Amino acid sequence: MDGLPVDGLVLSAPVATEHQPSVHPSVAAADDLYTRHAPLLRYIALTKFHVPDEDVDGLVHDVFATYLANPTPVRSPRPYLIGGICNAARHYWRERKNEEAALSKADVVLPPEKELIVDALGRKLLIASTLSRIGSKCPDLLRRYYFEGESTSAIASSRDTTTDYILFLLHRCRKNARAVVRSLLS
Repeated sequence: MDGLPVDGLVLSAPVATEHQPSVHPSVAAADDLYTRHAPLLRYIALTKFHVPDEDVDGLVHDVFATYLANPTPVRSPRPYLIGGICNAARHYWRERKNEEAALSKADVVLPPEKELIVDALGRKLLIASTLSRIGSKCPDLLRRYYFEGESTSAIASSRDTTTDYILFLLHRCRKNARAVVRSLLS
């Protein structure tokens, strides 16, 4: 018997080889579908609908998730996926238009002392969201170096490493932080 018996039927299980792990046929088909169509859907969202680059992949993933979760059969996936990305991009801009309309009505003129408070809060939120996105070692390292004023040699001795490695980590953390801040502000 070549497979698994289920109600009198024999289902053949995927076979693993030395070089290729066992993959269920439907997973392989979904992966193939994604690799063939994702670049086209990304291109359509970027060029036709001008969706920002950082949001395109999320839309493409949502369209594929909808397609794969849809229980009704689709004759040809390509037109379905193209229609899905077009609808997703339109929905994306409808949501952004509503956000902008709500935010534009929220413009308030503040006295200078309150404006300073709002600016400080904005900086704190920016720092908090940046620190949450730059990796596991960086927040502690940056806090100790910049906020607590610890020297690199003190940090290195507490971590059982060299001062040069701490300088390298600080450089990498600052670089990552700059990239995150640029992405948050753009």
